[in-house]
Amino acid sequence: MFTHKSAILAAVAFATLAGPAAAADLPVKAAAPVSVWNWTGFYVGGNLGAGMASSGFTDPCFYCSSATPTAGFFTGGVQAGYNYQFGNGLVGIEADINGNSGFKNSVIGGGDPNSMAVGMAADVSGTIRARAGVVLNNTLVYATGGAAWADVRQTGTDFRNTNGPTFGTPTRFSANADGVLWGSVIGAGFEYALSPHWTVGGEFLHTMYQDRNAQIVDPIQVGGNACGNSPITNCAVRGQLTTDVARIRFNYRFGDETVARAYAPAGEMYRKAPAAAVYSWTGFYLGGNLGAGVGSTAFTDPCVYCSNATPTGGFFTGGVQAGYNYQFGNGLVGVEADVNGNSGFKKSLLGGDDQFALAVGTKADVSGTIRARAGVVVNNALVYTTAGAAWADVKQTGIELNNFTGPTLGTATGVTANASGILWGGVIGAGVEFAVSPNWTVGGELLHTVYQDRDANIFDPRQAGGNACLQFNRVPADNCVIRSQLTTDVLRIRANYRFGGPAGDPERYVPVATVYNWTGFHVGGNAGGGMAMSRFDDPCFFGGCSSATPTRGFFTGGAQAGYNYQFGRGLVGIEADLNGNSNFKNSVIGGDDQRAETVGIKADLSGTIRGRGGLVVNNALVYATGGAAWADARQTAVQFFNATNLANFGTLTGNTANASGVIWGSVVGAGVEFALSPNWTVGGEFLHTMYADRSANIANAAGVSACQSNVSAVNCSIRAQLNTDVARIRFNYRFDGPVVAKY
Repeated sequence: MFTHKSAILAAVAFATLAGPAAAADLPVKAAAPVSVWNWTGFYVGGNLGAGMASSGFTDPCFYCSSATPTAGFFTGGVQAGYNYQFGNGLVGIEADINGNSGFKNSVIGGGDPNSMAVGMAADVSGTIRARAGVVLNNTLVYATGGAAWADVRQTGTDFRNTNGPTFGTPTRFSANADGVLWGSVIGAGFEYALSPHWTVGGEFLHTMYQDRNAQIVDPIQVGGNACGNSPITNCAVRGQLTTDVARIRFNYRFGDETVARAYAPAGEMYRKAPAAAVYSWTGFYLGGNLGAGVGSTAFTDPCVYCSNATPTGGFFTGGVQAGYNYQFGNGLVGVEADVNGNSGFKKSLLGGDDQFALAVGTKADVSGTIRARAGVVVNNALVYTTAGAAWADVKQTGIELNNFTGPTLGTATGVTANASGILWGGVIGAGVEFAVSPNWTVGGELLHTVYQDRDANIFDPRQAGGNACLQFNRVPADNCVIRSQLTTDVLRIRANYRFGGPAGDPERYVPVATVYNWTGFHVGGNAGGGMAMSRFDDPCFFGGCSSATPTRGFFTGGAQAGYNYQFGRGLVGIEADLNGNSNFKNSVIGGDDQRAETVGIKADLSGTIRGRGGLVVNNALVYATGGAAWADARQTAVQFFNATNLANFGTLTGNTANASGVIWGSVVGAGVEFALSPNWTVGGEFLHTMYADRSANIANAAGVSACQSNVSAVNCSIRAQLNTDVARIRFNYRFDGPVVAKY
């Protein structure tokens, strides 16, 4: 029986769920019973998915080589956590533990008589993450971030690489390390309640772990030091692991069932929401932030030290932000700028087995971003995506040290590789904010930033013009450099003060006359820009034991098509896109040798096939997305004469390392769309893509292996691995599908 008490509950629940739609006196048609889902409580569940793992191996020049094997893997496990729902907002904490299939292995020193097979295995990993999101009935969209760990077994086995009866047999050298590595994780997800206790959803996680050294051991040497006079701590193979995962998940929530059931009685009724219940997000705001993250700096060397390093570790950050939001119905767009101070990043060493080594590091005391924001508002809760430009005042240092054991160990030689100034890059992320009063908001934000690479000339004050590469080979100073490339992942809390009036005038939030139906097929176009980071690794035959990580912005544009299915406030769908891209940045490897190589990747065409899941609020949609990515990549390496004292400087030698064809990878991201009419939508989307690595065999002018005939050609190649971050605007036309209801 529909009692007076249940009628009151129904009216309260309906007003809460309707949000701005209840802000004016409007006739409302009768509706079917709607369950009001309660997300508060403890839960346990399971997950299953797949992703990409990239293991960066760098060598102090025992092999004078590096590798970045990158390939897909499977993962599955369990999670447990606690959610607390307040109105349409939700905060929580979650821990998970997962088992993983094997990651891809590789070879370093592939052009040498002896090489090393290197690999990582993380059979068990997990995260401890905060979650914050927006709830509408049985639908939740959230951002998540925190700490990640993995029980990583790093291996290195030296083997004979010379063709003959001993090819492939192991030698006595090894480089192994075991134990837990810590790092950071950021991501986004969505969940749908199937019943009062069961939920199902999808989640996308990007994880970056700290780097670790595995000492190169020779068991017949005193203390096992394979590097002779150099300290054993400086003679190591370093490993650094990054993963991107997309997974489905289900949970069982303990505790009470649904709070209430809301009914719209037969016939028309009139209702008006109190002004205090409608928060206005429009206006200028000013605030502060505080957080932490992981910074990874890739240092690559043209073979003065024949070494590379990727120091990766945690840092703290804090600063201020200012911006402007404009709210239209349940949609929000805005722009924001911030400036932050940061603690130091981790340092490392190049040339660890040489008589001289270089202590390298980067420091970005001040950094900032200029970003667009777009999201969905539900009363006092906002969930958004954000992307734009990033900058950092980066001080890059390199100080050469005596590295042989003895009285001069650790003393500086006077040779340096320093560079200072602003570096620009791209930033993508997501966040959640909650209004705690008419003018104050608090929230959390996740930001992934990739900066362009930069060269620091290797300076020797004893040489004419300071060119450290002049003494022996007379190569140009522009090619004799230490390059650095910085990537950061940050999780931070933030508070803002909004200038302007009170909570807002409810009359401003009269909804559009129709409720938009997102179900149906759609086609559309997109245009945007991003950052492309190409990693090139050389086995120390072709290019003089060198690597490079050219990173720079590019433009992209194309078309997409897909299908959405809306159920209540939830939406799931699938989408495929095809895009054309401008050129990526090239670089030079072997820059201090008489012969060097120009290396590059070009991906004129690329695309993705992705699942989507999100939250619909009238004409606004916020979603997370993930799936497979592909690119028709043309990888090139062209050798040229690099000695300035020779007449043939700059001319080609005929040696090349080229490879063409489609490479596959994974893509994760998030986006926002707004319906302009029953059939047209416009929005923004950011995508982070990691592709599998690929080898290009080194060939001479005759097209046969340029490696020594006694060395395996399959291990003598230039490897390339590509990552991209893209922010793009998009528009779609939806076919068919009538309007659901009128108000």
